[in-house]
Amino acid sequence: MVIELLLEEMQIPYERVAIDMAAGAHRSPAYLAVNPTGQVPALAFPSGEVIGETAAIIIALGERHPDTPLVLGPDHPDRATFLRWLIYMAASPYMTFVQLNHPERFLDDPGAHPALVDNARKRLLDQFTLLDRAIAGRPFFLAGGISALDLYAYMLTEFFGDDPVALADRPRLARLHGAVAKRNSTAQARPRHGG
Repeated sequence: MVIELLLEEMQIPYERVAIDMAAGAHRSPAYLAVNPTGQVPALAFPSGEVIGETAAIIIALGERHPDTPLVLGPDHPDRATFLRWLIYMAASPYMTFVQLNHPERFLDDPGAHPALVDNARKRLLDQFTLLDRAIAGRPFFLAGGISALDLYAYMLTEFFGDDPVALADRPRLARLHGAVAKRNSTAQARPRHGG
């Protein structure tokens, strides 16, 4: 979802190709020819180059469209902060969601899955608290205004579903979520992701 939100925000035309992961389409020879890792999303540039990994796609879009304020460039004073939290969201909360939703990828024993899911849920809430404390802007993550960090944080909180505990006692994260939810990009992209 975050890549679609970013493309909408940047007003870059794109064609969305849905990959039915539940049916194993990400493991099909056709998809593996596009993205050998089998991960979703993947983005094909007009040049034919294909890139995977959400954080890498965000950085690559920023490099190809340096005029955007959504992906902070190398000379921006907040670039290090931007990269830190972008990579944190991709490596920590996002991967914790994988554990929450797919415990079978971590442990073969189905009897151990409930404990693994419970652990992931607790860790996610701790990670959301850490994100809440790191938010420096009002309402956005960085004081300078909206960035891809806001879109990523919005996606993560949406992944948690309708459970209000994700935003409870996290006022900055709740404010950020509300601000991104009102954007035109969200109105375009969110319904395609079960919302």
